[in-house]
Amino acid sequence: MVMKLTSLAIAILLISLSQAAWSGDATAPPLVGDAQRGADMAKLCTSCHGHQGRSVTSRYPSIAGMGEARFIAGMQALRAGERGHLMASMTRGLSDQDIADLAAYYSQFEPQPQLEPRAEDTDADASAP
Repeated sequence: MVMKLTSLAIAILLISLSQAAWSGDATAPPLVGDAQRGADMAKLCTSCHGHQGRSVTSRYPSIAGMGEARFIAGMQALRAGERGHLMASMTRGLSDQDIADLAAYYSQFEPQPQLEPRAEDTDADASAP
């Protein structure tokens, strides 16, 4: 009797799992970022955002210590072209996993206060289209 109940329970579990897989209602599990992979990819970000995301100019924001959710949302918006024309092209080829990996990397650092704009930065920005 116990054997039949166990077999029946396993059969019901397998059927319900297979239905969930085929129903299309299953939500994708949240991505888990790999900070080491993010560190490798972050080399491309260093020229503007600085070593470990600590910018040395007010022209580019520091991203060190940014929360993962905020980083991911911002990067996805940039990739979609919702803001930031230069970053839209820089992020176009990034997958959601790439963005999660970068978020994991940058979130591990202490935040750095944003630098105040210098006169030459604001003058150059004023002449930009």
